[in-house]
Amino acid sequence: MGRFECGFVVTRLVTIGWLVTLGCARSSPPTPSQAASSSSVASVAVAPLVDLHPLTLSFRGQTIARLFADGRTESAGPNAPGTVLVPGPTLHADGTMIMTKGGVTARLDDKGDIHVVGPAGASPREQLFGRITGDELLIAGSDRPWSVRVRGNLIEFGPDDSSQIDGDVTPSMRHTALVMAAAFYIDGAITAR
Repeated sequence: MGRFECGFVVTRLVTIGWLVTLGCARSSPPTPSQAASSSSVASVAVAPLVDLHPLTLSFRGQTIARLFADGRTESAGPNAPGTVLVPGPTLHADGTMIMTKGGVTARLDDKGDIHVVGPAGASPREQLFGRITGDELLIAGSDRPWSVRVRGNLIEFGPDDSSQIDGDVTPSMRHTALVMAAAFYIDGAITAR
């Protein structure tokens, strides 16, 4: 995987903390009368935006990237396939991606848009990175019809650069592979100035 041109540069290295409230649960379910009279907002089950099942990408039989069930990733990065893998971004089912440096995160929304969120004080704070539509990722500003795509069990990073998704490849695995590729591209592009 190479560097990409999307104009995103981290101008400061500032570590920030994130607090995400996912909701709270009652200690016991409400009775029908409590539910009918409650003025609170009903909770709705939301499908995850990223399927966090283990996933391995390989090139000519050599592992180049992995996703673990807890969302951690690792990749060969600039190393040759089959060599030591280094820790990569962490993915979350809600679409949040935590990069390995610079206090940078990214988020996937329910429309498929991926936004890079810079550290506190960055201007602009949030920038569009790209969009996942079906089995294709298009990086913002690219004049190509796709930047990364999945066809069958292959993930293609260009017309002459592909790797294999190992195992039984489901639609959710293809989507997760694209999210993982986007996270690696973003993480690789972060530079300090």
